[in-house]
Amino acid sequence: MLTSDAWLWGRALHGASFCPAAPGACRALAGPVAGRALGEGVPCGAQELVPVRRGGGWLRGGQWPHAHDPMAGTAVQDSARLSDWNEHTRWNFATMTTEAAVFQTGLVWVDPVAVLPLFIGRLSPSTLLVGLVTVLQRLGWILPQLPMAAVLGHRPRRAPFLRWGVFYGRLPFLAFAAYLWLYGVSSPGVVLLLTMVAYFSVALGNGVVAIPWQDIIAKSIPSGLRGRFFASIQFSAAMGGVGAGFAVRWMLGPAGPGFPLDFTMLFTLVAVFLSLSTLLCFVIREPIRPVLERPQSLREIVGEVRPLLRERPAFRGLILVALFGSGLSFTTPFYIVYATRQLGVPEQLSGIYIWAAVLGGATASLIWGHYNDRYGPLTVIRGGCTFIVITPLLAVGLPALVQAMGLLVAGARGALPYVFAVVFLAGGATPGAFWMGTTNYLFELANHQERPRYIALLNFLSLPGALSPLLIGWLLGFLPYVLVFVFIAACGAAATILSRRMPAWPGSKAATSLGERGR
Repeated sequence: MLTSDAWLWGRALHGASFCPAAPGACRALAGPVAGRALGEGVPCGAQELVPVRRGGGWLRGGQWPHAHDPMAGTAVQDSARLSDWNEHTRWNFATMTTEAAVFQTGLVWVDPVAVLPLFIGRLSPSTLLVGLVTVLQRLGWILPQLPMAAVLGHRPRRAPFLRWGVFYGRLPFLAFAAYLWLYGVSSPGVVLLLTMVAYFSVALGNGVVAIPWQDIIAKSIPSGLRGRFFASIQFSAAMGGVGAGFAVRWMLGPAGPGFPLDFTMLFTLVAVFLSLSTLLCFVIREPIRPVLERPQSLREIVGEVRPLLRERPAFRGLILVALFGSGLSFTTPFYIVYATRQLGVPEQLSGIYIWAAVLGGATASLIWGHYNDRYGPLTVIRGGCTFIVITPLLAVGLPALVQAMGLLVAGARGALPYVFAVVFLAGGATPGAFWMGTTNYLFELANHQERPRYIALLNFLSLPGALSPLLIGWLLGFLPYVLVFVFIAACGAAATILSRRMPAWPGSKAATSLGERGR
C-alpha cells in the first residue's frame, strides 16, 4: 500500500539501514528520527517507524519531539539524520562542490586583494577606492540575509531564490566585461564606477543566495559527509587558484598583452567562470523539508535575538567565537608586510608566501574534513582557534630563533625568508577551518524551521569580528608589529577558551572523547 515514492520512513532508534518488514517499500535512516508526522508510528520488529509524507505536500510545524529520541528538536535529528542519503545526496555533492570551486577559482583571476588594486591603481591614485571595494563586498553579502530569512522561513522551496539570485546578481559583471571590450578604459571615472557596481552586485547576489545555498547543503548532505563536502570545495578551489595564479602572473608580466587588454581578458575570464557557476546553480536539486507554519517578519526575527542568545548558549558561544576568531583568520597580508618591511625579505620572494598560504589551506582542508566527519565540527572550530594563536607567535618567534641560530651556524640568517614561509602555512590553514566548522556546527544546532534565521543572525551579529582586519591595520599605524601580533594571539586564546565551553553534540565522537554531554 505504501511506496517509496509516496512515503519516507524513519526509524526512531539508532543504526537503521533498511526496514526488514517491507524491503524496497520504505527506507529507514541511519540515526534517530523523531516526528509528529502525517501519520501514526507503526511498529516494525523492535523498532518504531514514523512515516513522513513525501510528494503531494510539505511538512510544516514544530520541533517533532519523540519520546525515544534524546535529541528531539535538534538538527542532528531532523537535518543530518532525517536526510535520505539517496535523495539528491550524490548529485548535490558533485554539483555543489563543482559550482563552489568554479566560483572561487573565477574570483582568483582578478583577486580583490592582490590583483584588483593594481587595476584601480592604473585608473586612479586613490587608495580609498581600494578599501571601498572590500567594504562594498562585505556589506553586499551581509545586508540581504536578514530580509531573506523573513522571506524564506515559510517557503518549502528555496532553490528558485538561489537560481535567480545568482543570475541577476552576476549580470552586471558580464555587462562590465562587455563594456571593457567595447570601450576600453577611455573614461576612467565610468570604468571605476562600473567596477564598483559589478563587484557590489555579485556580493549582493551572494548575500541573497547565502541562506538557500547553505540550507540545501544541510538538507541534502548528511552530517557524516559535510566535512568531505567542504574539504572538496576548498581543495579544488585551491588547486584552481594555483593554476589561475600562474596564468595571472604571466598575463600581467612583461610577456603579457599589456594594459588594458590584460585586465580586459582577466575580467572576461571571471565572467566566464561566474557564468559556469550560475549554470550549475540551476541544476542543483532541493529536498523538501519542514518549514514555518506562517511567515515571520523582519521585526520578529530581530526581536528574537536577545531571548535566543539568552536561551541558546551553544548559539551564543558560536557567535562569540566568530567575533573573536573568524575575522582574525584573514590577517595573512599583514605578515607579508611585516616580512618585507621589518625583516628585510625581498619583495620578489613574497610570492613564496602566497603559494605557502595556498598549500597550507589545501592540505589543511583535507585534515579539517576528516576531523569534521570523524569528531564533529566543534573539533574543527577549536583547531582553527589554535592556529590563530600559533600563527602570530610563529611570526614573532621564528625570526628570533633564526637570529639565535645565526650566532651558532654561519649563514643561518640567510634562511629566514624561507623559514618564515611556515607562518603562511599555518595562516593558510585557518580560514577554511572557521568556514567549515562554524557552518557545520550551525547546521547541527538549528533545525529546518530555525535554520534560515540562524544563518542570517550568525553572519549579521559576527560582522564586527569580520571587520577586525581594519582594526589590525589601524593598530599597526602606531604600535610595533610584535605587540599587535601578541594581541592577535591573545584574541585567538580567548576564542580557544570560548570554544572549549561550547558543547559537542550527544552521541558524537567529540562528545564521547571529551566527556561532554548536552547542549
